[in-house]
Amino acid sequence: MLSDLMKELLGKIADEQAAAAEFIQGPAAPQDIEALATALKIQMSATLPDDMRAYLSLSNGTDFNGLVLYGAFQSTDKPGPGGFWQGLIAANSEWREAGDHDTYVILGETGMDLLTVGLRGQSATSRDRMSGDQIESFPSVAAMLESYLLQHIHA
Repeated sequence: MLSDLMKELLGKIADEQAAAAEFIQGPAAPQDIEALATALKIQMSATLPDDMRAYLSLSNGTDFNGLVLYGAFQSTDKPGPGGFWQGLIAANSEWREAGDHDTYVILGETGMDLLTVGLRGQSATSRDRMSGDQIESFPSVAAMLESYLLQHIHA
């Protein structure tokens, strides 16, 4: 379950996006979240963290001030509302083709960082976008997402 802080941060982002006439991603449908969890297990031998499930139940992806948090189902072939294409499976497939990113799952990115978890959904870590080197560890996926949302709201 996500904290009240996470809900508040996503609300602030939605307010700023609405004021700028930008498209706001709604919540992912429960069946899309379950389909993602199944696809992640089959295609990448990975587990979808509970905190990411909770995030997706509030927002099916975020693209705000240079922070992108991946959605449940989108791809370049099947973009979501507003043209958002960064679904978790599609984005991770591209990252894996481009380099050595198969020992973790990327949940989102910035211009400098990748937001990752281990294949079993544990060890929330930010990594350097270019080298993949670990930058910072977080106690949970929610704590990592909150940290990056806060940084980008105040950017």
